[in-house]
Amino acid sequence: DDCNLFGILLYELYSGISLRSASSSSVSEASLVSTSSASSASSSSLSIQSKKSVASSENNHSRWSSSSPTFSSKDNNSHPLKRAKPTVRYDKRKGKSYSTSFQRKPYAPLQEIGFPSSISGLVQNLIDGHDSYPSLDAASSDIHLLLSDPGTFLFDLREKTNATAIQGGSIVQQLSFRDHKLYGREHQVSLITDAFCRVSSGKNEAFFIGGFSGSGKTKLVQTLTARVDISGGFVLTQKVDQLHRERPLLGILSAFNSLCLLIRDKSCPSERMAIAAGLERSFESDFSLLARFLPNISALSSDPSVSARVDGMVGGGIEINFHNVCFLLQRFMRVVSSKFHPVMLFLDDLQWCGVTLLELIHAILADKRGSACFFFVGCYRDNEVDQDHPIFTMMSKLDSSGVPMTKLSLEGLNPEDLNTLVSDATGTFPRLCEPLSNIVFQKTKGNPFFVVEFLRSLVDSRLLKYSLRQKIWIWDICKITSENITDNVLYLLSKKMTSFSHCSQLALKVLSCFGIKVDGTIVEYLNLTEEYSDFREWLDQITSEGCIVKVGSSDFKFVHDKVQEAAYGLISDDEKNQFHYNLGILLYSISRKRDRGGAIFPIVDQINHGTKSMIDPEMKEDIIELNFDSGSRALDLSDHATALVYLDKSFSLLPQNHWDSNYEFSLKLFLLIGKAAFLCGYLDRAYVVLKDILKEGRCLEDKFEAYHVYVTILTSEGKNEAWTTCCGVLSKIGQPIPDKFDNKTSKAMVEETGERLERISYDDLLEMQEMDSEFVTKLKFYTLLLFIAFWKKPQLITLIACRMIQISLEHGVCKDSVFGFVQYAAIICNFSKSEEVKYIQEACRIGKVGMSLLQRYGSPADIMPKVYFCYYGLVAVYLEPLQVCADNMRK
Repeated sequence: DDCNLFGILLYELYSGISLRSASSSSVSEASLVSTSSASSASSSSLSIQSKKSVASSENNHSRWSSSSPTFSSKDNNSHPLKRAKPTVRYDKRKGKSYSTSFQRKPYAPLQEIGFPSSISGLVQNLIDGHDSYPSLDAASSDIHLLLSDPGTFLFDLREKTNATAIQGGSIVQQLSFRDHKLYGREHQVSLITDAFCRVSSGKNEAFFIGGFSGSGKTKLVQTLTARVDISGGFVLTQKVDQLHRERPLLGILSAFNSLCLLIRDKSCPSERMAIAAGLERSFESDFSLLARFLPNISALSSDPSVSARVDGMVGGGIEINFHNVCFLLQRFMRVVSSKFHPVMLFLDDLQWCGVTLLELIHAILADKRGSACFFFVGCYRDNEVDQDHPIFTMMSKLDSSGVPMTKLSLEGLNPEDLNTLVSDATGTFPRLCEPLSNIVFQKTKGNPFFVVEFLRSLVDSRLLKYSLRQKIWIWDICKITSENITDNVLYLLSKKMTSFSHCSQLALKVLSCFGIKVDGTIVEYLNLTEEYSDFREWLDQITSEGCIVKVGSSDFKFVHDKVQEAAYGLISDDEKNQFHYNLGILLYSISRKRDRGGAIFPIVDQINHGTKSMIDPEMKEDIIELNFDSGSRALDLSDHATALVYLDKSFSLLPQNHWDSNYEFSLKLFLLIGKAAFLCGYLDRAYVVLKDILKEGRCLEDKFEAYHVYVTILTSEGKNEAWTTCCGVLSKIGQPIPDKFDNKTSKAMVEETGERLERISYDDLLEMQEMDSEFVTKLKFYTLLLFIAFWKKPQLITLIACRMIQISLEHGVCKDSVFGFVQYAAIICNFSKSEEVKYIQEACRIGKVGMSLLQRYGSPADIMPKVYFCYYGLVAVYLEPLQVCADNMRK
């Protein structure tokens, strides 16, 4: 037939040896030409490439002889094609029929005379009919693969150029997987690419990808990241770790902090200067808060004074809530994200994500005043989330906010795409590896990660191996089918890991305790210990095994979360807590006299796995302090949920008589727990711990902070108890508040205060000394009372504001003095009713004193909104342009 004739022609072209006997019926040259004309161009090109392989093999050229079993002459009729059946063909050019029946000489496979096994096999299949081609089109497809991808399909594997592994003292050839290629996801790639193009035009958009673990979600996103990078965009990647899900904000803040470094590295100097200037313009006095959460903003400016300012601003001690953090990041994104430089944030494993983090992402996406060109991509395991998971709540909120959103789910590869993957990995024509692919599909259901690991397990068990003699991958379908091979990917990975050396297994256990990624600082600490002094060498070993990869200059991460899960499974369940605890204590001992920085969190996390029975009594106090420090640090970063976890752990380790034995520490701890619980929304818990302070406190001064937080919580709930409690505290410090205050007394008090202020110049007011702590406490409670009075006792607002002014004039100023000056200015404006301009001018002068004091104290975020509202909404509107007032009210 046509395939047979084409094979004979190819053999004769490559070998220069005729297979047709002179005594046999000749086949006309025209018939051979007509049979192969469709593929002649391909064969000539293939001949050129294959000659390279022939030349490289000439020295090892093995001659064939008639004694070879392949072409034995003992029985010329025994070969299935030695006695070819006559086939009738019609020659259109000559207008007559002819027969293709002829006797063929014995022949040697082309591989034996130096040609690649791929060409030899193809020609043999054409001639002999083994794994026969159904048509010339099928043969043409294989030839096309040889030409288009010769490295995979044409040339034989070279041990020096392909990954190998040592197994039982012998070299085992490994499969060549194409890590850069995504199989069967063309439609999904198109969807995510189109979504990013829409973002690049000036919109915000979200893209959610669901699917089983190992279905290729991350790989799909990675197909886009390179394009984003080329287009001038910035890519932020963060993985939500199952072991660290109680730290929702720390990871995302770290990602935005790294954005500053990306901008520095990828932008030209003029662009960096423009962004730095834009940030300073947008944030003004709030720049200190931004620096506190994103200290790398100093990298955006070449001015050393900016770096010095940032260093001095970080950790300013201003308490802000979660919504302040959202607002800060919204304003940050308005400046740094643009059509020319869109920002893409990729969060993986959202199934471990809580409400807090998703609300922050929603705030940025739904920002109506800016944050354009922000693309959020989130991946999650859809088989591990219920319909009430926060992911779906976020999707609903995005839909209500009008934010474009795409949701897709990845299934396993279909048999055809899986067969392409196996074909590429083995360098075998797709038609030949279909039987193997079918078995793999049955076992893995097409899950890409499982497919790769399953094939590797076949290689390890020698059920799939590379034949050095035949130069092809070979397998036995019957053995693979009959073998009891698991369909559990975790088992396959664990089995592979148990074959590693003891040191490699120990390194995997240690790394798995820190989650999917381990910080370089932890690796450095471990390398300093006697037990893990060769830890970096162990990491190199498991890196070569394909379990982990290096990230950046010093961090390491597992190549897949299933690999981390398998490594963690190397530690038996009854040993896990002890292993974590011992590891944490070791790290604590080596880092004791060093600045741990952010490494304090993973160290404390390890220690906290220890049960009370594991903890050495001599270490208990240190562990209590460590958790307290971690909670304080997390609270400074407004990660209130994380802070509460650490603080609760510290509380759980206190002795029963801690109010007697650890009084000062108990005060600090309970106060922080109360704040963290309040900011997390756990009001009942906050009330309990704060009442403990009010009950156990030894003096009024020790209770002031607890009273302040307690009244703040009561005020947030609108309870009448807030007024009575605050008044009760003021009465205890010599500032009783009357129940009634008539208009006549109120006006007289305003006039008296006004006369005192008129005698002091604007400059002298600004240069007043700092207030002593005793009076600072009084003003803090007056400030609380001022806001409660707005709703409960508006007639007493004048009394409160005038008292705040009087205390400030007599004892100096503090942050809370700002409220007194601005509120007093608003009262004057209300009293004057625009009848006398001089009152308005005086009101604005006093109001400006308050605004200048606000700048003196760095415009702290906890008071700035209320001050701006009072001044620009009630005072400045009388003298300053309305547009200026409106712009500042928006701030």
